[in-house]
Amino acid sequence: MRRLLDRAVAASSNGVVITDPKLPDNPIVYVNPAFERISGYTVEETIGRNCRFLQGEERDQPVLEELRAALGEERECRVVLRNYRRDGTPFWNELYVSPVHDDEGRLTNFVGIQNDITERRRIEEVLRESEERFRATFEQAAVGAAQVGIDGRWLRVNRRLCEIVGYSEDELRARTFQEITHPDDLEEDLELTRKMLAGELQTYTLEKRYIRKDGSGVWVNLTVSLVRDASGEPGYFIAVVEDISERKKAEEERDMLLVREQLARAEAVAARRRLALLAAAGPTLSASLDYEETLEGITRLVVPELADWCLLDIVEEDGRVNQLAFVHADPQKENLLRKLLEHRRFGERDPGGVAEVLRTGRSLLLADVSGPILQDRAVSAEQLEVLRELEPRSAMSVPLLARGRILGAITLVSSGPEPRYDEEDLLLAENLAYRCALAVDNARLYRDRSEIARILQRSLLPPHLPEPPGVEVGAEYLPVGEANEVGGDFYDLINTVEDGWVVVIGDARGKGAEAAAVTALVRYTIRAVTLKVDRPSEVLAALNEAMLQQLPEDRFCTVACVRLEPEDGSPGVGLDVSRAGHPPPLVVRPDGSVEEVGCSGRVLGVFPDAELQDTPLRLMPGEALVLYTDGVTEARSPDGEFFGEERLRALLRSCAGLEAGAFASRIKGVVLEFQEGYPRDDLAIVVLRVRG
Repeated sequence: MRRLLDRAVAASSNGVVITDPKLPDNPIVYVNPAFERISGYTVEETIGRNCRFLQGEERDQPVLEELRAALGEERECRVVLRNYRRDGTPFWNELYVSPVHDDEGRLTNFVGIQNDITERRRIEEVLRESEERFRATFEQAAVGAAQVGIDGRWLRVNRRLCEIVGYSEDELRARTFQEITHPDDLEEDLELTRKMLAGELQTYTLEKRYIRKDGSGVWVNLTVSLVRDASGEPGYFIAVVEDISERKKAEEERDMLLVREQLARAEAVAARRRLALLAAAGPTLSASLDYEETLEGITRLVVPELADWCLLDIVEEDGRVNQLAFVHADPQKENLLRKLLEHRRFGERDPGGVAEVLRTGRSLLLADVSGPILQDRAVSAEQLEVLRELEPRSAMSVPLLARGRILGAITLVSSGPEPRYDEEDLLLAENLAYRCALAVDNARLYRDRSEIARILQRSLLPPHLPEPPGVEVGAEYLPVGEANEVGGDFYDLINTVEDGWVVVIGDARGKGAEAAAVTALVRYTIRAVTLKVDRPSEVLAALNEAMLQQLPEDRFCTVACVRLEPEDGSPGVGLDVSRAGHPPPLVVRPDGSVEEVGCSGRVLGVFPDAELQDTPLRLMPGEALVLYTDGVTEARSPDGEFFGEERLRALLRSCAGLEAGAFASRIKGVVLEFQEGYPRDDLAIVVLRVRG
């Protein structure tokens, strides 16, 4: 293991320095070949010296205080220093310092990972100092560089950036940085961008992942600066992108090797069995939200590793004790455990050990279970007889405690003469019980929140859709995410003033409580407004005003609103359409032709004037109007391909002539099949079809 670790460190492209804080002046005791290459100093010239010799005369750099504080506090630290090579040339050193402790927690070494970022700093300085220099060095830069619009679209990209993400220049410029950012890293990136646009930041640096064209991930170090125009308004972003995948891989390999080395040492001591048990408990507890199934798995994990037999009891929410699981290392004796369950009691005055643990919330350790102890704790002669057949020699019962509540108890019993349980075994059992308790509590919370979310979701959508005279209505809705989240898409059909009808469909930002707040305001505001007016642009303008007054700045939504005119004796149905940043409704003719409807205004909840307009049209018999959210067109296949507008139009052409309900159902089914049953975004679909 040590040789494997040494080879990995020696092969690293980053400089590695190890110092010994136990010796005077914390001297260097090891450097790898990459350090020699970066600094120009040989191993012989380096060993025994303090790292400060690399600073030359510049020992007053402010970051040195941060570094000294981290070393004194024995914690990890990242600093950027100006260092000097052996030939006197300066270079910028991005230094990651980590303390190393032995098994007893004593500091043994400091490990520094050195990365020469001189080229990156040079590019950053060039980009900040002069747009002209930017143009001169842009294409040939050794790191990725780009000009990014305020909307996130790539405006200009260099060759190196295209190599990093695997797209051609044209392909990349057709996308936004949000589209190629790993979903787990997107929120932090967007938050920093919002702060920059708000004037809270001028530049930021972030380690994140991009999704390459082939679907693989690539780690990058991203530095973003905001360039403002002459009036001080945000103009565009300058992004410098450095591929740090190799460094990340080296760090992960280093961490993995260190973990393996520590585990190898742990296996050499008596605690190996305990560590392995806890390591195995983690995946078991996280495998399912069905805590009963999970805890049954835990009992089979501890037997026979930690106990010859095990009992697990859960206190249900009504106070009843559920004897959830039992297991014996000898399958022939599990019938005895079944008999034991028939005689156990958990009342306030019952003498059993588990009853005592459930009353007090304190663990019980019986290192030696002798005959008198069995007699004292048995609740009946029948139970005492069963216990004697089970032959307990040592036992411990531990409460399942989570957030100050007793959720149950786990009882571990050893039937062999050795070993007897001791305090160390009890600590292990308490650790395991704590994890089990959290699994139970989290599963119950998840179940409760899921039920609340289902109720809330139903309240934010119409329970059923009426059908205006002469018009078929079909609707489909699919929320995506954890079961306790509320989707952000919504729709409604409202009978309005003067016996008209208004159909709305929209997409609120986010999920969960944030989306629910926006959706509730949108739906009930529209219903209130349509009691007085039903012109779509006026309805959406009133909604925009309500959102600006009642919601935070980061809450917004897109909406499409359609008014159906009352029947006037003419063929078909008259419509007025208004859109606020929402995908355009599509008219599907009986011959399969598809047309887009409506001029788009701005999203609601952001601008005082959403620039809304009404587009009139008439829907003739057999024609259908399809309203949808971007969960349809932006659906992705497993290989990252978007469903897209062209594919949607082709699908709509194939649906011409279908009834509205079948029409909406087919769209949902095809989009879901395109994603192989794993949608990534909510979707809502409403189809209005004039009866033929």
